[in-house]
Amino acid sequence: MIETYKSKYNYQNYNIRKINGIRYYQINDNLSVPSVTSILNLTKTYLPSTSKRINLSNSKPAIIGKLMHKYLDYYISRDTTFYDSDKNFFIAKDLAKITIDNCINDIDEIWGAEASVYYKKRYAGTIDLIGMMDDKLIIVDYKSSHRKKTPDEIEEYFLQLAAYNLAHDWQYKTKVDSIMVFLCMRDGAYEKKVVSFDELEKYQNKWLERLTLFEEKMETND
Repeated sequence: MIETYKSKYNYQNYNIRKINGIRYYQINDNLSVPSVTSILNLTKTYLPSTSKRINLSNSKPAIIGKLMHKYLDYYISRDTTFYDSDKNFFIAKDLAKITIDNCINDIDEIWGAEASVYYKKRYAGTIDLIGMMDDKLIIVDYKSSHRKKTPDEIEEYFLQLAAYNLAHDWQYKTKVDSIMVFLCMRDGAYEKKVVSFDELEKYQNKWLERLTLFEEKMETND
């Protein structure tokens, strides 16, 4: 556990299950809501760079990403260091160290890591990191990749974070000032993409449009 970790809220660990390809967070016995990432995946209006939509959940990049996130979670908020026997672990560890040196160490006070939040009865998701930087509340999402991302892909990340922003503000009565995507590449390069408070509303509105589209699709399928 690092010194800057100050558990601000009692973030819950919700059970997650997949139904018909959609991930749902079990908020309580009477409420399950779809995940932010499932909503975005089902309402995309562009094709990924591979020119076709395929399931990458068990691919090497996805495994590396999961291992990197787990290593960082342990580094930030646990008393033990994470290790895994998977052959991709050391790649993930190297990416995690780049993220620590160039992102996490810049956060003055970390309130939560892998913190699940939900918004009303509509959706839920898990924030990679939330805390204070330069006296402002920021939500951070770290991504691993073998390449730079397209503007469309970066916008999807901003919509994801805008959803988390709305949920955290609603659930914990906060006021998030900015969101950051930290993209770490296999060659050691990295990018920081930040949306300040003045721009947040634009992405919040775009996210709510996508959420409405998803809900309309689900109603039609029923």
